[in-house]
Amino acid sequence: MAGDFKCNLAWCFLLWVSFVSVFAIGEYDGKSIVLATEMSSIPHKQARRKLDDVGGSISIDCGLPGELEYIDRETQIHYVSDSKYINTGRNHNISDKFISETLQETYENVRSFPEGKRNCYKLNHPEGRNTIYLIRASFMYGNYDGLNQLPKFNLYMGVNLWDSVTFKNSSHVVTKEILHVPVKDEIYVCLENTDMGTPFISALELRHFHNSSYRTKSGSLLLYQRLDFGSTTNKTVRFNEDSFDRIWLPYNLPEYYTPLSTSFAVDTTNKTEYELPSAVMKTAVTPRDSSSLEFQFETGDPTLEFYVYMHFAEIEELQENERREFNITVNGNLWHKSLIPNYLHSTTIFGEQSIRGSKLMFSMHKQQSSTLPPIINAIEIYIGKDFLQAPTDEEDG
Repeated sequence: MAGDFKCNLAWCFLLWVSFVSVFAIGEYDGKSIVLATEMSSIPHKQARRKLDDVGGSISIDCGLPGELEYIDRETQIHYVSDSKYINTGRNHNISDKFISETLQETYENVRSFPEGKRNCYKLNHPEGRNTIYLIRASFMYGNYDGLNQLPKFNLYMGVNLWDSVTFKNSSHVVTKEILHVPVKDEIYVCLENTDMGTPFISALELRHFHNSSYRTKSGSLLLYQRLDFGSTTNKTVRFNEDSFDRIWLPYNLPEYYTPLSTSFAVDTTNKTEYELPSAVMKTAVTPRDSSSLEFQFETGDPTLEFYVYMHFAEIEELQENERREFNITVNGNLWHKSLIPNYLHSTTIFGEQSIRGSKLMFSMHKQQSSTLPPIINAIEIYIGKDFLQAPTDEEDG
């Protein structure tokens, strides 16, 4: 680890002031579609803040020795050792072969669990139960054990299976992220040995959201995609551009789509409850020679239930005789009618009902009254996850 960044800092949490938002709800094809606009009554603070200022944030560098703490050189996030969250496992550094200036510091060491079937981290969430948290577990093998054998193991949320962890190669970074509403005062994140190699973990992060955001009829939401359309930098966006430290991946459609961007910030005066990063919302894509914008994802499993959040902002200053208005369909079904993006302000469209299919096909079609083709700035897609077993107190080992 980069020793110059280590220090003994006091770890504190300050309450984050929730924003008040207004929603308009419409019905299309029997599915409830919610449109969230930028109607917050509290002006957005221009100054960047520390992630510590957001109540409920915990950033753990797993395998960091003792009680060391540091500020990440790239994200400026304050990471702490995992020593007070778990008392089993062993600390390791990854092989020097995989350390570089571009590698995030949290991946330079891991905590492995060669003993015990299950080993659990206990997180006490300061914002309390029945509120939305983003929980992110990250892994990079980096041949930390010198065996050159990629493990496979399971990740649990308490007694419920969250997901399986597998790797393509030693430098492959695997990230598992879930939006979860705990019903108890503690969150247990557990690694299960499946007899296919020793489980380990690189980082564990907890972020708190407003209760009004990411509402579904599903219990929890597993991240499938979170994409930034038309990125001009081709770089990942996260904190401190995103105040909730969501990770947005750049996504550019084929050459027959035109990227759009603006030098002006989006949502500078008012924020939606999603608090979308301006760096993401100030770029978009639009079809070059067509009245329709289309893209799709191969899910491979028609039984999965997907929840979609589409984010729009007009980033071109339209003339009086110009108009951008379009319909949205998903898998051929009307999903939202007559969307008119607001200039430099975000609008989020999402369906409260899930979508199923081995493909997710998104289409935006220009209305007859529109003079301009559709645009899209960003999209989030989640998989609904129902944890059927009631949570119980977990014991390490």
